[in-house]
Amino acid sequence: MPGKNRPVAFWIFTIFLALSIVLMLMGQAMSVFNYDLTVRLGLQESVQQVSAYGVQVNRAFGSGDTVVYIPLLIVSLIGLCRKKRWSLLTSAATAGVSAYWSLTIFFMFLFLPGTQGYNYIPGPEIWIFVGAYTIFGVWGLFYLIFRGDALIQ
Repeated sequence: MPGKNRPVAFWIFTIFLALSIVLMLMGQAMSVFNYDLTVRLGLQESVQQVSAYGVQVNRAFGSGDTVVYIPLLIVSLIGLCRKKRWSLLTSAATAGVSAYWSLTIFFMFLFLPGTQGYNYIPGPEIWIFVGAYTIFGVWGLFYLIFRGDALIQ
Protein backbone atom coordinates (compact mmCIF):
# COMPACT_ATOMS: atom_id res chain seq x y z
CA MET A 1 0.00 0.00 0.00
CA PRO A 2 1.58 3.34 -1.07
CA GLY A 3 0.46 5.33 2.00
CA LYS A 4 1.59 2.75 4.52
CA ASN A 5 4.01 4.04 7.17
CA ARG A 6 3.77 7.64 6.02
CA PRO A 7 4.22 10.17 8.84
CA VAL A 8 1.31 12.39 9.88
CA ALA A 9 3.24 15.33 8.44
CA PHE A 10 2.98 13.76 4.99
CA TRP A 11 -0.81 13.83 5.24
CA ILE A 12 -0.78 17.41 6.54
CA PHE A 13 1.37 18.46 3.60
CA THR A 14 -0.55 16.58 0.93
CA ILE A 15 -4.01 17.57 2.15
CA PHE A 16 -2.94 21.19 2.51
CA LEU A 17 -1.38 21.16 -0.97
CA ALA A 18 -4.43 19.54 -2.58
CA LEU A 19 -6.89 21.95 -0.94
CA SER A 20 -4.65 24.89 -1.82
CA ILE A 21 -4.55 23.89 -5.48
CA VAL A 22 -8.35 23.97 -5.63
CA LEU A 23 -8.62 27.24 -3.69
CA MET A 24 -5.89 28.96 -5.69
CA LEU A 25 -7.30 27.88 -9.03
CA MET A 26 -10.77 29.10 -8.07
CA GLY A 27 -9.86 32.28 -6.19
CA GLN A 28 -6.57 33.43 -7.63
CA ALA A 29 -6.21 32.11 -11.17
CA MET A 30 -9.86 32.75 -11.96
CA SER A 31 -9.58 36.34 -10.68
CA VAL A 32 -7.08 37.11 -13.43
CA PHE A 33 -9.57 36.17 -16.14
CA ASN A 34 -12.99 36.78 -14.54
CA TYR A 35 -12.70 38.87 -11.41
CA ASP A 36 -16.45 39.45 -11.15
CA LEU A 37 -17.09 35.71 -10.95
CA THR A 38 -14.64 35.32 -8.06
CA VAL A 39 -16.41 38.17 -6.27
CA ARG A 40 -19.79 36.47 -6.78
CA LEU A 41 -18.30 33.23 -5.38
CA GLY A 42 -17.01 35.13 -2.34
CA LEU A 43 -13.38 34.43 -3.20
CA GLN A 44 -12.33 38.04 -3.85
CA GLU A 45 -13.37 41.45 -2.60
CA SER A 46 -15.55 43.76 -4.69
CA VAL A 47 -14.46 47.07 -6.18
CA GLN A 48 -16.68 48.80 -3.60
CA GLN A 49 -14.67 47.16 -0.82
CA VAL A 50 -11.13 47.56 -2.11
CA SER A 51 -11.36 50.22 -4.90
CA ALA A 52 -10.39 49.80 -8.54
CA TYR A 53 -6.74 49.93 -7.47
CA GLY A 54 -7.30 47.12 -4.96
CA VAL A 55 -8.95 44.96 -7.61
CA GLN A 56 -5.84 45.28 -9.77
CA VAL A 57 -3.59 44.48 -6.79
CA ASN A 58 -5.69 41.35 -6.18
CA ARG A 59 -5.42 40.42 -9.87
CA ALA A 60 -1.64 40.94 -9.70
CA PHE A 61 -1.43 38.57 -6.73
CA GLY A 62 -3.61 36.15 -8.69
CA SER A 63 -1.26 36.37 -11.66
CA GLY A 64 1.79 35.66 -9.50
CA ASP A 65 0.01 32.76 -7.85
CA THR A 66 -1.01 31.38 -11.24
CA VAL A 67 2.50 31.55 -12.68
CA VAL A 68 4.53 30.49 -9.62
CA TYR A 69 2.56 29.28 -6.61
CA ILE A 70 0.02 26.96 -8.26
CA PRO A 71 2.67 25.10 -10.30
CA LEU A 72 4.77 24.74 -7.12
CA LEU A 73 1.76 23.33 -5.27
CA ILE A 74 1.06 20.82 -8.04
CA VAL A 75 4.69 19.74 -8.48
CA SER A 76 5.16 19.43 -4.70
CA LEU A 77 2.06 17.28 -4.31
CA ILE A 78 3.09 14.97 -7.15
CA GLY A 79 6.68 14.75 -5.92
CA LEU A 80 5.76 14.00 -2.31
CA CYS A 81 3.31 11.31 -3.37
CA ARG A 82 6.01 9.74 -5.57
CA LYS A 83 8.66 10.10 -2.80
CA LYS A 84 10.97 12.23 -4.95
CA ARG A 85 13.85 14.01 -3.21
CA TRP A 86 13.35 17.15 -5.28
CA SER A 87 9.87 17.49 -3.80
CA LEU A 88 11.50 18.61 -0.54
CA LEU A 89 12.83 21.67 -2.38
CA THR A 90 9.56 22.49 -4.10
CA SER A 91 7.67 21.90 -0.84
CA ALA A 92 10.05 24.26 0.98
CA ALA A 93 9.43 26.85 -1.74
CA THR A 94 5.69 26.31 -1.33
CA ALA A 95 5.93 26.71 2.45
CA GLY A 96 7.99 29.87 2.02
CA VAL A 97 5.51 31.37 -0.43
CA SER A 98 2.65 30.40 1.90
CA ALA A 99 4.23 32.19 4.85
CA TYR A 100 5.26 35.25 2.83
CA TRP A 101 1.95 35.57 0.97
CA SER A 102 -0.22 35.20 4.08
CA LEU A 103 1.88 37.60 6.16
CA THR A 104 1.74 40.17 3.35
CA ILE A 105 -2.05 39.88 3.34
CA PHE A 106 -2.12 40.14 7.16
CA PHE A 107 -0.16 43.39 7.04
CA MET A 108 -2.27 44.73 4.17
CA PHE A 109 -5.32 44.21 6.37
CA LEU A 110 -3.59 46.15 9.15
CA PHE A 111 -2.25 49.02 7.02
CA LEU A 112 -5.05 49.58 4.48
CA PRO A 113 -8.01 50.60 6.70
CA GLY A 114 -8.49 54.33 6.40
CA THR A 115 -7.02 54.43 2.90
CA GLN A 116 -9.27 56.21 0.41
CA GLY A 117 -11.56 53.75 -1.39
CA TYR A 118 -10.70 50.84 0.92
CA ASN A 119 -13.74 49.68 2.91
CA TYR A 120 -13.06 45.98 3.35
CA ILE A 121 -13.35 44.55 6.85
CA PRO A 122 -12.10 40.96 6.91
CA GLY A 123 -14.32 38.55 8.82
CA PRO A 124 -13.13 35.79 11.15
CA GLU A 125 -13.08 33.27 8.30
CA ILE A 126 -10.50 35.40 6.45
CA TRP A 127 -8.30 35.67 9.55
CA ILE A 128 -8.53 31.88 9.98
CA PHE A 129 -7.58 31.41 6.31
CA VAL A 130 -4.62 33.78 6.56
CA GLY A 131 -3.59 32.26 9.89
CA ALA A 132 -3.72 28.72 8.50
CA TYR A 133 -1.41 29.66 5.63
CA THR A 134 0.99 31.42 7.99
CA ILE A 135 1.10 28.47 10.37
CA PHE A 136 1.48 25.97 7.54
CA GLY A 137 4.22 28.01 5.91
CA VAL A 138 6.31 28.52 9.03
CA TRP A 139 5.73 25.00 10.39
CA GLY A 140 6.36 23.51 6.93
CA LEU A 141 9.71 25.25 6.57
CA PHE A 142 10.91 24.12 9.98
CA TYR A 143 9.62 20.59 9.43
CA LEU A 144 11.39 20.35 6.10
CA ILE A 145 14.64 21.68 7.56
CA PHE A 146 14.71 19.29 10.50
CA ARG A 147 12.70 16.24 9.39
CA GLY A 148 12.01 16.61 5.68
CA ASP A 149 13.57 13.28 4.71
CA ALA A 150 10.81 11.51 6.65
CA LEU A 151 8.30 12.67 4.03
CA ILE A 152 9.92 10.72 1.21
CA GLN A 153 11.11 7.54 2.95
